[in-house]
Amino acid sequence: MYEHKSEVAQLCQSIEAEIEAMQRGFSAFAIGVARHEFIKSRMERIGNQQDQLAKHVGESAAATMVCELYINRVEH
Repeated sequence: MYEHKSEVAQLCQSIEAEIEAMQRGFSAFAIGVARHEFIKSRMERIGNQQDQLAKHVGESAAATMVCELYINRVEH
């Protein structure tokens, strides 16, 4: 059980880092395709991590957690 929680916590931390990087991509000086590719890459990583998270907590809970992480990051 402890190992399970640890992996979930690590995935959440990784998702938060991707969200933060994606936000920096929104505000950083970048042009067109390069900016789009950077953000797209981050979104794909978040999707992959959400899939991994779903293996531990279920798809619905994983989607909720990712949304909450995103909202919390955007609000701060």
